[in-house]
Amino acid sequence: MKILHITPNSNGYEEVNLLANKYSHKNSMAVIEKNGKTLFTGGFIINDTPEIRKVLDSIDKEKQYDFVKDFKQNPFVKFYYTDED
Repeated sequence: MKILHITPNSNGYEEVNLLANKYSHKNSMAVIEKNGKTLFTGGFIINDTPEIRKVLDSIDKEKQYDFVKDFKQNPFVKFYYTDED
């Protein structure tokens, strides 16, 4: 399956083939094929849609990873509502 892949070192997104979302039960890194090589990645794997490409293309390549990282993070306040401050 063709996806977009981005890491801190990729200088923007790149097209790769997703082979598996996780390598094994013990190793949760995704497995991709890039330039004919099978690789593990801890980077972000993103659905390849025209809308997502449009958003990423509107951002400088060197800022795309930080955008995706901030976008995918869950906001955090505290674990439980009933915890005392």
